[in-house]
Amino acid sequence: MSSTIETLERELESAQSEREAEERAVIRAENAHEAACSARDEAWSGGSSTDPEVVELTELVYKRRGKLYEAIDRLKGAEGRERRIKSRLMYVLPAERRRYLSGYVDKELHTLLAEIETAYRADFPGVSVSVVGAKPGELDLAGDATWRALERLYGNSERRWVRLDLPFSGGDPAEARERLLLAASHISYYAGGHTPRVYLGDKEIPFRRPINEAAAFADLPGYASEEGRLSLARITAHRYLDESSVARLCKRGAVLICIADLARLYQTVNLTVDEIRWRLEQLVSLRLEVLHTVYRLTGERKRFSFYEIARAARLLDVHFPDPEVASEALDRAVQQSLDSGTPLVDIAYMDINGSA
Repeated sequence: MSSTIETLERELESAQSEREAEERAVIRAENAHEAACSARDEAWSGGSSTDPEVVELTELVYKRRGKLYEAIDRLKGAEGRERRIKSRLMYVLPAERRRYLSGYVDKELHTLLAEIETAYRADFPGVSVSVVGAKPGELDLAGDATWRALERLYGNSERRWVRLDLPFSGGDPAEARERLLLAASHISYYAGGHTPRVYLGDKEIPFRRPINEAAAFADLPGYASEEGRLSLARITAHRYLDESSVARLCKRGAVLICIADLARLYQTVNLTVDEIRWRLEQLVSLRLEVLHTVYRLTGERKRFSFYEIARAARLLDVHFPDPEVASEALDRAVQQSLDSGTPLVDIAYMDINGSA
């Protein structure tokens, strides 16, 4: 039995084919109408409006204009059907957008990919990691139904993704598969949860839920220093935040690293790129001590929503000049809210008013 995505992908393919056919029909009708108008105007320029040839050509203009309007109506109907199918696909594929590489792709990301490639070549000498791009209108339909649906959905924009290849030349295919998927998880961890396309020989391997424990990955000697950690933080932050926000964070290195750690923590939850971006944008102005507390509270998965923790953190961070006091106040507010059942933001407001 076909899945919902497979069914919608086939329906979208049919709708796009119909829309393209109607677009060609509109162009033909426009050309025919313009030709009739030119012939009528030329005949009219040498005679009067009552000339039989002018009258005949005028009737032809009206007839072709009617066909043009009919073709435009059919095109609008086809575009409407395509939009409705795309809306349904966007509803069922929010997290699958991670198959495309989001954010700013710069030299630092390519350097990281080269470092990961080198780290895993010790076990599999032929492994290669590359960034593949597709221009608007270019569709890569060599994949599963989900990938084909994404390509049809976002085919009018520029897309990029990471591809891992290992030419299989014997050995244990299960071991090669596991190591490739580990390398893919390694890339995903630092590249904003991006889902690379993984190939063993000429066969694509489905990428399961990525591993999110840095300790499981191969060592990256080039990133062992403090500057290396900052580089990894910039790479992760670029997946979610714009260049100006990252540039401001680079002036507060420890805060940048904490924001990147928060982003990787959010990647373990089933959140879309846009949802993580919105969360990080609410936190970039916080001071380091308060950010550390937010990170710990988020990792403990308490019953509070992100909005409650972020709102309380921002209120307390702005109110208390000392960041340590603000951090302790946030911890205290969380515990009081858990004990009393009072909303966390209300506790934060009472703490502010009580200390005023």
